[in-house]
Amino acid sequence: MLMAVVTLASCDSSKKSTTETTKGQTTTKVTSSKSANGDVVEEVEEVTKKVSISVEGTVKEINRGKDGYTAKITDITGQTYNATISIPNLKDPKQYRTVAVGDKINVTGETFKSGTDNYIVVRELKR
Repeated sequence: MLMAVVTLASCDSSKKSTTETTKGQTTTKVTSSKSANGDVVEEVEEVTKKVSISVEGTVKEINRGKDGYTAKITDITGQTYNATISIPNLKDPKQYRTVAVGDKINVTGETFKSGTDNYIVVRELKR
C-alpha cells in the first residue's frame, strides 16, 4: 500500500509547455512536464488530420470487399488514389453504384497517406 502511495506521488507532474507542429496532414504535439522528483518528461502524440479532396479520374483496378469496393483511380496528372467506396461511408447511400475498369468517376472524401499510397474514404460518389 505504501508503495502505491509513493508511486502515485512521484507521478504528480506539472505541465510546462505544449508545442504543436504541422507537416501536411500530421500534427505532432509535444508536451513537456516535470515529475515530482524533478525529471523532465516529454510526451509525443501524432494526430492525423482528415483533409477532404475531390478527385476525378479513370478506374484502373477494382478490389471487391464486404461492404463495397476499393477503386484504384488515376487522375489526369497521373496521380493514383485508392478510393474506398461503401454504402456506410457515403453521405447519401443512394449515391452507391458499382463502377467498372475504364469508367471515369468523380469522388469526394477524406484523404490520408500510408507510405507512398494515397487513400480516399469516399463520402460522395458523383455521376
